[in-house]
Amino acid sequence: MRFLRNWLRPERPSGVALHPSQTLEIDRPYEIVLEQCIRGINGVLGGVVRFRDDAAGVIEATFGLVDSERLSVSLTRLRDGRTRVVIESRRGARPEPTTSSPYVRALAEYLQAALRSDSP
Repeated sequence: MRFLRNWLRPERPSGVALHPSQTLEIDRPYEIVLEQCIRGINGVLGGVVRFRDDAAGVIEATFGLVDSERLSVSLTRLRDGRTRVVIESRRGARPEPTTSSPYVRALAEYLQAALRSDSP
Protein backbone atom coordinates (compact mmCIF):
# COMPACT_ATOMS: atom_id res chain seq x y z
CA MET A 1 0.00 0.00 0.00
CA ARG A 2 2.79 2.44 0.90
CA PHE A 3 4.41 1.77 -2.47
CA LEU A 4 1.25 2.85 -4.31
CA ARG A 5 0.86 5.98 -2.19
CA ASN A 6 4.49 6.99 -2.75
CA TRP A 7 4.27 6.19 -6.44
CA LEU A 8 1.11 8.28 -6.95
CA ARG A 9 2.22 11.23 -4.81
CA PRO A 10 2.69 14.33 -6.98
CA GLU A 11 6.10 15.93 -6.77
CA ARG A 12 6.20 19.48 -5.50
CA PRO A 13 8.10 21.78 -7.85
CA SER A 14 11.30 23.13 -6.34
CA GLY A 15 11.11 26.69 -5.02
CA VAL A 16 7.38 26.52 -4.33
CA ALA A 17 6.33 27.50 -0.82
CA LEU A 18 2.92 27.02 0.70
CA HIS A 19 3.10 30.53 2.12
CA PRO A 20 5.69 32.84 0.57
CA SER A 21 7.63 34.51 3.36
CA GLN A 22 10.71 36.56 4.13
CA THR A 23 12.63 37.10 7.37
CA LEU A 24 14.60 40.26 8.15
CA GLU A 25 16.78 41.29 11.07
CA ILE A 26 16.83 45.07 11.40
CA ASP A 27 19.17 47.19 13.53
CA ARG A 28 16.37 49.30 14.99
CA PRO A 29 14.25 49.12 18.17
CA TYR A 30 11.02 47.15 18.13
CA GLU A 31 8.68 50.16 18.43
CA ILE A 32 10.23 51.96 15.45
CA VAL A 33 10.10 48.84 13.26
CA LEU A 34 6.47 48.21 14.25
CA GLU A 35 5.43 51.73 13.21
CA GLN A 36 7.35 51.43 9.93
CA CYS A 37 5.56 48.14 9.19
CA ILE A 38 2.19 49.83 9.69
CA ARG A 39 3.28 52.81 7.57
CA GLY A 40 4.52 50.48 4.82
CA ILE A 41 1.32 48.44 4.75
CA ASN A 42 -1.04 51.44 4.76
CA GLY A 43 0.88 54.07 2.85
CA VAL A 44 3.23 52.26 0.51
CA LEU A 45 1.38 49.04 -0.33
CA GLY A 46 -2.17 50.38 -0.01
CA GLY A 47 -3.28 47.60 2.34
CA VAL A 48 -5.62 47.67 5.29
CA VAL A 49 -4.46 46.62 8.75
CA ARG A 50 -7.21 44.32 10.05
CA PHE A 51 -5.57 43.28 13.32
CA ARG A 52 -2.75 44.74 15.36
CA ASP A 53 -1.35 43.57 18.68
CA ASP A 54 1.62 45.75 19.61
CA ALA A 55 2.52 43.76 22.72
CA ALA A 56 2.62 40.43 20.87
CA GLY A 57 4.19 41.92 17.74
CA VAL A 58 1.50 40.69 15.36
CA ILE A 59 0.01 42.53 12.38
CA GLU A 60 -2.60 41.12 9.97
CA ALA A 61 -3.31 43.05 6.76
CA THR A 62 -5.33 42.51 3.58
CA PHE A 63 -4.85 43.67 0.00
CA GLY A 64 -7.31 43.85 -2.87
CA LEU A 65 -10.79 42.48 -3.45
CA VAL A 66 -10.22 40.07 -6.32
CA ASP A 67 -7.44 37.52 -5.76
CA SER A 68 -6.99 39.12 -2.35
CA GLU A 69 -3.93 38.42 -0.30
CA ARG A 70 -3.35 38.56 3.45
CA LEU A 71 -0.06 39.40 5.09
CA SER A 72 0.91 38.25 8.54
CA VAL A 73 3.78 40.19 10.05
CA SER A 74 5.37 39.08 13.30
CA LEU A 75 8.03 41.05 15.15
CA THR A 76 10.43 39.76 17.77
CA ARG A 77 12.69 41.81 20.02
CA LEU A 78 16.32 40.76 19.76
CA ARG A 79 19.37 41.78 21.75
CA ASP A 80 21.12 45.11 21.26
CA GLY A 81 18.02 46.95 20.02
CA ARG A 82 17.53 44.71 16.98
CA THR A 83 14.20 43.43 15.69
CA ARG A 84 13.38 40.30 13.68
CA VAL A 85 10.51 40.68 11.21
CA VAL A 86 8.81 37.71 9.56
CA ILE A 87 6.49 38.64 6.68
CA GLU A 88 4.24 35.83 5.43
CA SER A 89 1.65 35.85 2.66
CA ARG A 90 -1.58 33.90 2.79
CA ARG A 91 -3.68 33.52 -0.34
CA GLY A 92 -6.70 31.59 -1.40
CA ALA A 93 -6.42 28.43 -3.48
CA ARG A 94 -4.87 28.97 -6.90
CA PRO A 95 -4.46 26.59 -9.81
CA GLU A 96 -0.78 27.42 -10.32
CA PRO A 97 1.92 27.21 -7.66
CA THR A 98 3.37 30.47 -6.42
CA THR A 99 6.99 31.00 -5.52
CA SER A 100 6.85 34.54 -4.19
CA SER A 101 4.56 37.37 -3.26
CA PRO A 102 4.95 40.93 -4.56
CA TYR A 103 3.52 42.22 -1.26
CA VAL A 104 6.05 40.32 0.86
CA ARG A 105 8.90 41.49 -1.35
CA ALA A 106 7.70 45.11 -1.45
CA LEU A 107 7.23 45.37 2.32
CA ALA A 108 10.65 43.81 2.95
CA GLU A 109 12.32 46.20 0.50
CA TYR A 110 10.53 49.18 2.05
CA LEU A 111 11.59 48.22 5.57
CA GLN A 112 15.19 47.68 4.52
CA ALA A 113 15.31 51.07 2.79
CA ALA A 114 13.42 52.98 5.48
CA LEU A 115 15.30 51.45 8.40
CA ARG A 116 18.89 51.37 7.23
CA SER A 117 21.25 51.15 10.15
CA ASP A 118 23.09 54.30 9.06
CA SER A 119 19.94 56.48 8.92
CA PRO A 120 18.70 58.40 12.00
